Amino acid sequence: MIPVSAPDFLRQRENGGRSGVFEGPTALRDFLNPENHPPVPMVELPAYLNPFAAEGVRVFAKLMYLLPLLTVKSLPALQMLTDAAEAGRLEGVHTIVENSSGNTVFALSVLAKLFDIGRVLAIVPWDIAPGKLDLLRIAGAEPLLRRDAPGQPGGIAEARAMGEQPGIFNPAQYDNESNPAVYEKWVAPEVWGQTRGRLTVFAAGLGTTGTLVGASRFLRRQSPCARTVGVMCAAGHAVPGVRTAARLAEIGFDWRGAADCVVEAETKESFKRSVDLCRAGIMAGPSSGFALAGLQKFLAMRREHGDLDRLRNADGEVVAVFLCGDTPLPYLDKYSTHLDPADFC
Repeated sequence: MIPVSAPDFLRQRENGGRSGVFEGPTALRDFLNPENHPPVPMVELPAYLNPFAAEGVRVFAKLMYLLPLLTVKSLPALQMLTDAAEAGRLEGVHTIVENSSGNTVFALSVLAKLFDIGRVLAIVPWDIAPGKLDLLRIAGAEPLLRRDAPGQPGGIAEARAMGEQPGIFNPAQYDNESNPAVYEKWVAPEVWGQTRGRLTVFAAGLGTTGTLVGASRFLRRQSPCARTVGVMCAAGHAVPGVRTAARLAEIGFDWRGAADCVVEAETKESFKRSVDLCRAGIMAGPSSGFALAGLQKFLAMRREHGDLDRLRNADGEVVAVFLCGDTPLPYLDKYSTHLDPADFC
């Protein structure tokens, strides 16, 4: 499955491809095209990280942070720009503006240069992790820090309004169909193939909700037994990249229709699960720990209700996958803020 379709991104691996060498005038374009790379690794968690292992439950981490830009958000960013270019919407555009928790606009900042766009404005939350803020500046983005205020337009509305000005393009990741499309066309089929069609549970955090919406579309076509789990941030808590129920009201996608179950996860448990994953050799950030925490809650609920067996495939196993969207590196200062000293022992 190929997530982009512009001619420049559809080269037949003639420039490097699977050999791992990218050279010539299109070297960077070829390198940033995920079609030119092997499948993103998926790793089964050991029993000490899987409290359901003795019950025939297998849990896999899909390591999307191993993409070239170290974030899963590089996929929708590339898809949105490519689709806009093909539709002629980037003609005369000199500036991109997007509201983001950080990763999407970071990817847009790098990819914009491939579309001859030199300026990217990043509307980000006022409490963004300092490491993420530095990463945006390194990528060349111009951060615009915003604090939500009652009665005032949020960052999504601000980006949309700015995008109506001549020469400015707002990808609108929160309702742009190119966002879930990339997960439907590329990520979910890859996961399905890696599990050899034995997947029964897919869990993802709810931010833009594109991951869950796109994956759900594909998985429901493959098997009526596969269950999709959306993980939202509990009220009063904050985890980079995901939203509470109140903030999910701003999203344009039908994420509730895409989710077979919605569970909540909190800040501390998300950072703690991230630490657990890192110590096992999976360098996954807090949103990854968040997805794992939500998946574990879903499995615990099914066990408590006595219907864990309904999640088993023809082999008698529950095969669950959660996405690891980025690394812990941009959020290092947050771990000591949200965790106690004992959590590091």
